[in-house]
Amino acid sequence: MGNCVPSLWLAGLAALLVLPWTAFAQLEATPAVAPYEARYSIYRNGKLTGKMEVELSYRGDRWKIQSAGSGTYGLARILGARDNEEASGRLADGRFRPERYRRHTLVAGLDDNWTFGFDWDARKVSITHNKHDALVLDIVGESLDPLSLKLEMRQRMATGNPDLQFHMVEEDEIDEQHFRLLPEERMETSLGCFRTLPVEKIRHNSTRYTRAWHAPELGFVEVRMAHGKTDGDHLEMRITELTLGGVEVAPRPGCAALQKESGGS
Repeated sequence: MGNCVPSLWLAGLAALLVLPWTAFAQLEATPAVAPYEARYSIYRNGKLTGKMEVELSYRGDRWKIQSAGSGTYGLARILGARDNEEASGRLADGRFRPERYRRHTLVAGLDDNWTFGFDWDARKVSITHNKHDALVLDIVGESLDPLSLKLEMRQRMATGNPDLQFHMVEEDEIDEQHFRLLPEERMETSLGCFRTLPVEKIRHNSTRYTRAWHAPELGFVEVRMAHGKTDGDHLEMRITELTLGGVEVAPRPGCAALQKESGGS
């Protein structure tokens, strides 16, 4: 695994597990997830290796989320690693219902393209890889792509919905995925100290792990994400900048300062 840096880096971006405010107030069912722009630094085994930018926008009842990751240091930069994702759809009964998802990865000059097309009337999803013929599957429940799953998770957390089970479209199947909420943690970030609610993907008989720390004070935006193996490589994304609902989030005091102000030892 140690020699598979590009594949781990790109796979990690996908696992980690995101336009300005437009007509947002006119939505019939305003989502709990506000439009935002976030920037993250990416670390592999503790060393800075890349960056990620995520943006969510609305236009009426339509939403669009896009992410762009790139290798800026070390081997990831030498190989020109890029990972771009985009998903769009409509809000349906307070849920993020995707209509189209695209992912493009580039490393060492090799292109890889995936497209998911959701037909909710026919309840079919079409999966296209590069120029191969499309694979058509029946939609299961409220099936989601990797980006809309993260939005739907934040929506449920913000509205107090305890259900963290989802159906996610994979490369050749629709997989049922389960997550659990872990005990609250106070976390130090580039934006200061925040109370966070960690969420962990449930895996059985596996050394792999995926976790995300959501900050309620920041609209449940992920301030840190981690993915890897307990006996191998560790990939982490840490937030560095955030604009939420069109307002830039200014850095606040760190955890040590807050503890001192509260009279802690």
